Amino acid sequence: MRHLTVFDYVFIAMVFVSFLIRFPREYHGKKIKAVESRTNAKEKFCLTLVFTGSVTLPLIYFVSPWLDVANHTVAPVAGWIGSAIAVAGLWLFWRSHADLGRQFSPTLEVKDAHVLVSEGVYKNIRHPMYTGVFLMGLAQLLLLGNWIAGPAFLLAFLVLYNLRIDYEEKMMLDHFGHQYADYQKRTGRLLPSRG
Repeated sequence: MRHLTVFDYVFIAMVFVSFLIRFPREYHGKKIKAVESRTNAKEKFCLTLVFTGSVTLPLIYFVSPWLDVANHTVAPVAGWIGSAIAVAGLWLFWRSHADLGRQFSPTLEVKDAHVLVSEGVYKNIRHPMYTGVFLMGLAQLLLLGNWIAGPAFLLAFLVLYNLRIDYEEKMMLDHFGHQYADYQKRTGRLLPSRG
């Protein structure tokens, strides 16, 4: 196992805290019946890809020499910026889970008695959880001193996002109709709308 830097510890803490945020909600969410699911093999593959980029490759980087050919030294300024981005990403990840409440699902599904959440961090951004994940992916890129493990999460999540987002918004339009269409008009997908 390699000698860990302060930025490696920041990364490990980010992953640990993100699991603490996600898994209790995922566990409780499984108890709520889904009235519609649009999960398919492509999405399951993308979720596996994201897990590989965010956990598996960094773990290989930490405990084996397999990725050493791509190692580099993290510049202190990049590491501290990555640390700040990790905190911002975790806060948004936590807040979006908290505001979403029982409506949360890690896959494309509508829960029983599902309501459209449009308050809290969802007031101006339709997908703040995705914004938080993108921030954590960027943090990983800046924190890990490896050209494979560093960008792996960000690239994997970019693939998932691009394959999922239109499909997810169509599901919401099909379920909520004009209520979601109005919500789309006044919000941005990942950042607050300027309109």
